Formats: sequence, C-alpha cells, structure tokens
Amino acid sequence: VEELLEAGDQTVVGDRGTPLSAGQKARISLARAVYQDADIYLLDDPLSAVDAGVSRHLFEQCIRQALHEKITILVTHQLQYLKDASQILILKDGKIMKKGTFAEFPKPGVDFEDILLKTNEEAEPSRVPDSPTLRGQPSESSVQPQESPRPSLEDAAPEDQDTETIQVTLSLESRSEGKVDFKAYKDYFTAGAHWNIIIFLILVNIAAQVSYVLQDWWLSSWANEQSTLYATAHGKGKEILVPDPGWYFTPYSVLTAGTVLFGISRSLLMFYVLVNSSQTLHKQMLESVLRAPVLFFDRHPTGRILNRFSKDTGHMDDLLPQIFQDFVQTFLLVMGVVGVMVVVIPWTTILLIPLGIIFFVLRRYFLETSRDVKRLECATRSPVFSHLASSLQGRWTIRAFKAQQRFQELFDTHQDLHSEAWFLFLTTSRWFALCLDAVCAVFVIVVAFASLFLAETLNVGQVGLVLSLALTFTVMVPRCVRQSAEAETMMISVERVTEYLDLEKEAPWEYKHRPPLSWPQQGDIDFSNVSFRYSSDGPLVLKDLIPLIDLRKKVAMLGTGILGGSDLVSRLFKLHRPRVDLYVPGVQAASFGSHRYRREAPIIKQEPVLFIGTMRKNLDPFNEHTDEELWNALEEVQLKEAVEGLPGRLNTELAESGSNLSAGQRQLVSFARAILRKNQILIIDKATSNVDPRTDELIKKKVREKFAQSIVLTITNRLRTVIDSESVMVLDSGRRVEFSRPYKLLQNRNSLFYKMVQHLGEAEAAALTETATQVSMDKE
Repeated sequence: VEELLEAGDQTVVGDRGTPLSAGQKARISLARAVYQDADIYLLDDPLSAVDAGVSRHLFEQCIRQALHEKITILVTHQLQYLKDASQILILKDGKIMKKGTFAEFPKPGVDFEDILLKTNEEAEPSRVPDSPTLRGQPSESSVQPQESPRPSLEDAAPEDQDTETIQVTLSLESRSEGKVDFKAYKDYFTAGAHWNIIIFLILVNIAAQVSYVLQDWWLSSWANEQSTLYATAHGKGKEILVPDPGWYFTPYSVLTAGTVLFGISRSLLMFYVLVNSSQTLHKQMLESVLRAPVLFFDRHPTGRILNRFSKDTGHMDDLLPQIFQDFVQTFLLVMGVVGVMVVVIPWTTILLIPLGIIFFVLRRYFLETSRDVKRLECATRSPVFSHLASSLQGRWTIRAFKAQQRFQELFDTHQDLHSEAWFLFLTTSRWFALCLDAVCAVFVIVVAFASLFLAETLNVGQVGLVLSLALTFTVMVPRCVRQSAEAETMMISVERVTEYLDLEKEAPWEYKHRPPLSWPQQGDIDFSNVSFRYSSDGPLVLKDLIPLIDLRKKVAMLGTGILGGSDLVSRLFKLHRPRVDLYVPGVQAASFGSHRYRREAPIIKQEPVLFIGTMRKNLDPFNEHTDEELWNALEEVQLKEAVEGLPGRLNTELAESGSNLSAGQRQLVSFARAILRKNQILIIDKATSNVDPRTDELIKKKVREKFAQSIVLTITNRLRTVIDSESVMVLDSGRRVEFSRPYKLLQNRNSLFYKMVQHLGEAEAAALTETATQVSMDKE
C-alpha cells in the first residue's frame, strides 16, 4: 500500500472504492475482517475475485495460517481447497444436501464438481440454480464478492509485491471564486427563452411600473384639486365650477386596470421563462453527464453528482424564479419612487445620492463574503450525500463490524461542517438586512423633519406623497438590495450546474456515416496496435495489441499485472479512447456511433445489470421480440418454470438491481437477454466468477449451442471455464505474451498459463490438463 498509493494508508477512498482496483478492494475487505481478531469468520467467496496465484497465497497465508485458530466458514466454488477443510457442507436452496470431511466422501479423489452437479439434479431438477423464487432482500457478508482484479503471478512478481497500480485518482470538487460570471446569467436566461421574449419581458415590466407610478401621480393630482376646491369654497365663498368626477375617475380606473393587467402578465411571463430555463439546464446537464466518459464517474463521487441534480437544481426550480421576480418588481418600484421624489421635491436628491452610495458599498462588502460562503455551503453538502450513499450501500458490512457508532459520528462531522457553513450564510444575511434597515430608518427620519421645515413651501398632496414614498422606500429599498444580493448568491447554483454542461464527452452516439443495416455479416475483431490509458497522465494499460480474432472463434482472456480483461472490454465498448483504433467486422470502431457499435456486441458481466421494472422490460427493453421468443430464451437458461410461478409472470416487477432475484438468476436473465439479440460477437466478462458449477456449465453449454457461429470473448479468472476454449490470450502488464490453444500452452512449462494452472494444486492441475488434452484430440 505504501508503494502503490501516494499517501499510503492515508489515501482517501472514494465512492465504490475509487481509486482502488477491484482486486485491491477484495483483499482490503479480507484484511479488514482478519484485523478484527474475531472468534468466528464468515467469508463469502472472497477468493473468486483473484487469480489462481493470488488465491493460493490468500488461502495459505491468510485463511490457513492467520485464521488457523479461528472458526472459519468459507463459501467457495474453488474446489481445490476442500481437502484442507475440517468439514464440508454442500447446500441446495438453503438446505444441507451432503456433509462430512474430505475423507468421508465416497472415495478419495472424488470429483466434487460432479457431486455438486448431481446434487442439483437430484433436488428438483426443474428448478433454477440458487433459488427458484423471488427473494425479499439481498444478502451480503463482511467479505463481499467484488469484480475480478488485475492479478499478479508469483512468478511474474515477488510474492510481497502487488503489481496493480492505481488507475484513477479522486478529484477535488471545483469551486469558483469571486463574482458570478456574466456567462452564467446569459446561459440561465437564454436557456428558457429567445432574446425577443426576454426583451418583451423587460418592456412588460417597465410598462407595469409606469402604470403603477402614473396611478399614484394621478391620485395625488386628484387629491390636490379637491383640496383646492375645498379651500376656495370655504375661504372666499365664491361660486366655483366643479369639474366632472369622471374626469379623474375614468383615467384612474384605466391606470388601475393597466397596473393589474401588466402585473399579472409580467409575473406569469417571468415564471414561464425562468422555470423553462431550469428545465432546459437540467435536461442539458443530464445529457452531458450521460455522455461523460466512465472516468468521470470514477473521479466524482455519487454524492457530488446528486448534489447538483438535487439541491442546485432545486434552487433553480424553487428559489431563483421567485427571487428574480421579487427583485425586478422591487427594483422598478424603487426607481419609480426615486423618480417621483426627485420630481416633486428636488432637494431629496441631496439625500438619495449618498444613500445610494452607502447601499452600493454595503452590498459589495456583503457579497465579497456571502458568495464564497454560499459556495462553501454547496461544497460541504456533497460529503453528506456521499456518506449517506456509501453507508446505505455497505450497511450490512457496517452492522457486521458493529461500526454504527463510528459511521454516525462521521455523518455528524460532515453534517456539522455543512451546518456551520449554512449558519454562517444565514448570519451574514441577517447582518446585511440589519444594516440596510438602520440606514433606511435614518433616511425616513430626515425626510419627515425636512417636510416640517418646508411646510410653508409644500402643499398637502406633496407632503403626503413624499412621506408615503419615503415609507415605501424604507421597505422596498432594503428588500431590493437584499434580493439582488440573494439573486447573485443563488446564481452560484446555476454556475455549478453550467459547469456540468461542458464535461468531456465520450465518442459520439451517432454519426452521419453509418454501417449498412446488414452489418455485421461476419464476426472478427482486429486489434491494430491498440494502446490506451485511463487518463492522460496515467500508465498505459493496453500496449500494442495486434491479434486478429476470426469468425467463430471462442477466445478466453486472462490478465496479469496491472491489466485485467475489463480494460479490453472498456475499449471494445468505446468507454475509453485508445491511442490506435481497432476494427470490428471490417469497420474501424471510431468511424461510427457508439449506440450501433454497442448494440452489436452484448456483454454478460460479473455483476449483471438489471433495472427496476418488469421482467419483460429487462429482457426486451425496446419491445423487439414476441412473448414466445421471451419464453424460449428463458427456457434455454432454465428460468421458464421459475418465472411462470411468479404472480405476474413476465410482468413481475423487479427490485433495484434485481435484488429480489438470486445471484444465479440475475446472471441467467442477463444471458437470456444476450440470447435474444443473436449477435455475431458475445463478450463474457467474468460472468461465472460468483456462480455455482452447475450455472457455469449451463452458460458454457448454451454459449456453444447458441453462439456457434459467433466470436465469443471470455474474460475470467476461472481456469476451468477457459480450459476448453479454442484459444487463450494471456496479457501481462497490458501486453499480449501468449495466444494459443490451452493444450499447447500447457505443454510449455515456462508459459504463464501453465504456471496459473499449477497454482490450483496437483490434482486440479492434472484434471485441467486432461480436459485440455481431450478437447484438443476431439477437435483434431
């Protein structure tokens, strides 16, 4: 660890164990269990995640030596270790079918795999492997099976040296500084409407405010006229001509109706534009994230991504439209109030100019702090989400190690840090509001006393209008300044969202140039000096691969050192870009879109991908097949009877990741989906690492039957799975070192493949050699 990781054991491990490789995660999980010094250990098949050499090392050094005085229950499909067990239990559907010591079984050297197969056949042969019914909850253990590692051989490297390197490093969350860039405002407003609509919105807001000011001015003129009439009538007693009441009432009614109409229109139009902007930006951000390369998800924890899709998007949906609407209305109202005050009492300009300077300085001083405090609050929220996501994902392990208190304290630490930033933001906002209110109170006092001193030069209407506007001023100006500052602070959420609009994109999904609909008519994969790395500063994990895999070839792939077969799968599915490209059925991979490319090469992974939805949707997501074809595919993988027994049959709802299916059932559903596609290329990426021998044999049998005319590329750590392949490709540190028939490689005692087989033990190695010999003789 000290050599591989820059910070040694202080290296921060991110979401899903990033930046550790799968093999490292499996070994760290095992080491964590051993470190607890417990009396009883439950090990749920940890050896399936490593190759033969590492598996032997872990079994001998860890399980046999470090745990030799402990009660250890090991679940495994690696039968070569059974002779070292004190007690052997063979289970079927949760029941013990056979038990005893190695010596107590029928005869020495018994084929345990054959016993396992017969046991499954005797116990209700119509039932599917693992469990025939949907289960309520998935099971986990303190040591969980992980994806296959990038293994190292004892002969390729010293036993105490791990040649796996860290491919990906976590990146810190970016945080801008200073003012919110004008581009964020431009992107926000133009996302919801064209410039013509925005200009029209501005004109409607101005019209609403003009109508509102004219309404007050007309009412003031009406009041002055009535005051003059009253003074004339009672002062001199002369006969006067009273104007028609409609002269004032009609225009006032029109202005009132205009104020209401324009006010409603600007509110509806403003919310329409801003809500539409939020929807558009969310859609663009989602598309950008979906188009991002896999490396992006390795470097950014789930909580960080969810933070922008939840809280930041929530600010755009809920707060920003209301804040901008309030700010625009109050700003125009303040401008109208200031205009009227200057026209009616010009001397108020003397007060308004220094008042404006004070507000400007206060706002600028406040924003220098509040912007960065808000960014800090947003950044400290991400660890809370990440911690919750990882805790929920590993809740079984947390309970097994009785670490609830530690994880609760860690959550409290993250939450306290976020609460501190949020509280700081609230206190700075309250301080700003208090300063604004104090300044406005002083302004009203000065205006009131000034009106008394100038009472002889002002009429009643002017004094009433000025005092009314001054009171309105004290309410609207602080609100306007606060809302303008709040708008800029909330625009940080838009700034964070727009950061995800410019993510690096993977290869285009579609090109104008498309291969013919009949492509691919044949299956072949040509690696034309393919090399690539996970990141621009990372090491090469594939180096100058040249092999040509021909039609109908069944090729198995084993990796050592820093390379696992999954690196090649990443390239085959265009998840990463190589230094030199490859050709699939005669067409350069980079010359057409990823959608079509990926559709033609189904993959069965170690952890099958199932979605929430019906069994039908998981088998046929695009409704391309009939029910008869779906049932036939299920029958091929021996799942038909199990699915027929479900309440909804094909319409039965699956839980998240198919957790209400057993591991074997999930794998068989994934294989049935591949059978339906009938492609020329099939990739099996460690699909049988965590399944029982019967399911392994079933998948191998159906691959030979259903994909006889196709290329089948199998990536696995199970040597028994690859021993009957037509060819085996061995990659060491990213470079192809061996590529031949298993039988031929086993004849070379210096080959890496031969050394892998020998790590399984004498009896298992002899059995595999015999199988390879028989397969070679049959083909000849």
